[in-house]
Amino acid sequence: MEQVSHQTIVMQFILELAKQMELDPRSCIKPFFTRIKQAQKEYQDAFNDELSGFKERIRTRAKQKIEEAIKEHEEEERQKRLGPGGLDPVEVFESLPDTMKACFESKDIEQLQQVVLEMPKAEAEYHMKRCVDSGLWVPGGGSGVQETGAPGEGQEEGEEETYEDAQ
Repeated sequence: MEQVSHQTIVMQFILELAKQMELDPRSCIKPFFTRIKQAQKEYQDAFNDELSGFKERIRTRAKQKIEEAIKEHEEEERQKRLGPGGLDPVEVFESLPDTMKACFESKDIEQLQQVVLEMPKAEAEYHMKRCVDSGLWVPGGGSGVQETGAPGEGQEEGEEETYEDAQ
């Protein structure tokens, strides 16, 4: 970064010198280095100040870009986690009362049912709806009728499975 920054500022100063002298920038390369070598204090100070400022702007922008990338990555991860109702299961879990959290952590359905019965009805409905919308709780999970079975399930004896070719 140091070398590229230095070269960028050199080019910038040559272009500025060309503008002042109303010449082609290619013909201002030698005059630029002559000024730098002759140690014109003001010119060297201006060059060094501009170089330092440019490096600082690059560092600041790099930090901003990294922060933006991290935020984008976190948002993408959050979007991937969203449940069927559009809620983030992590956020919903963190907002649950401690007693409900313990039930989910231990996967104890009977204890969860007991905790829900002990809560005020409106509060219990609120938390359970959020759990369903986030995918933490699937109503009838596993005990209900399965909509799509594995191939061969639910067929009469003697029937063969048929598969259509995707074209």
